[in-house]
Amino acid sequence: MKQIHLNRTDLNVSNVVMGTDSLGSLVDDVLSYKLLDCYTEQEGNLLDTAECYAYWTEAGRRSSERLIGQWLKDRKNRHDMVISTKGGFYLYQTPSRLSEREIFEDLEGSLISLGTDYIDIYWLHRDDETVPVEGIMDTLAKAVKQGKVRYIGVSNWSCKRIEKANHYAKQMGYPTLIASQIQFSPAHPNVEKNEPDLVLMNEREYDYFKTHDMAVFAFAAQAKGFFSKYDKGGEEALSPKAKLRYLNEETLKRYERLKRLSKEHECSIGSMVIATLISNTDFLTLPIIGCKTEEQLKDSLCGANVILSQSELNYVYCGE
Repeated sequence: MKQIHLNRTDLNVSNVVMGTDSLGSLVDDVLSYKLLDCYTEQEGNLLDTAECYAYWTEAGRRSSERLIGQWLKDRKNRHDMVISTKGGFYLYQTPSRLSEREIFEDLEGSLISLGTDYIDIYWLHRDDETVPVEGIMDTLAKAVKQGKVRYIGVSNWSCKRIEKANHYAKQMGYPTLIASQIQFSPAHPNVEKNEPDLVLMNEREYDYFKTHDMAVFAFAAQAKGFFSKYDKGGEEALSPKAKLRYLNEETLKRYERLKRLSKEHECSIGSMVIATLISNTDFLTLPIIGCKTEEQLKDSLCGANVILSQSELNYVYCGE
């Protein structure tokens, strides 16, 4: 893996982010430690989690943060790692959790679970466009001023809301949003089949990040493992969600192109998926990878060392 400078910050981070939503829950503690150790052995230093992970399992909410916090304590490496976590996810049958009280409640809980005094990058997990950005940015600025957060970002916010928030922050002399987490992968999404509160990369969003030099943390970067699973077993190997969200003629065309490039570069198609994202020169793109085995993790990380040319990227996305 390569270390790169994260623009708008003083952070040097690995060019692939380790997503940790399953650690400490669907992945047991022993294997979770092995995966984290494997990632750092490959010079990875950027972990992404959220206070709501993994509320959908028996382990419950904050299980990922607690596992990471214990691992940081046991490995004594907090200052070697860049910790990225998210709050403001509406779990409690409310339209949003973006009030000052709720944001600080989530943030304080994350600090305790992670066993740290500060979060390197703190994200708001969802948006509610009925809530004015002014109050939200007032709250985030307060968190930064108190030293609990170093940098701030948002997940599943439209570029229109990001622009409005940063315009206000600049007027007030506040820290601005440094990056966005958005669904972005080589797979062509079935937009109408995705969750309505997720923001997907499209032409408008892409142009905004390009013209504003804003980093993108790409979640669902592997499209639920679509390409790797399809490569092994065709449609039958895909999960129901992968079929629903990504199975279409355009995605299958891109599969064929990725397959060809993977042979040329002598790597797996899973590695090639990661390579398409880190090779983007229009704006810094950091793919967030998920894994449940060391084999999956190592395969994905191989893509961190493959750089594609612009003509190869044009070929993947446009067939040119």
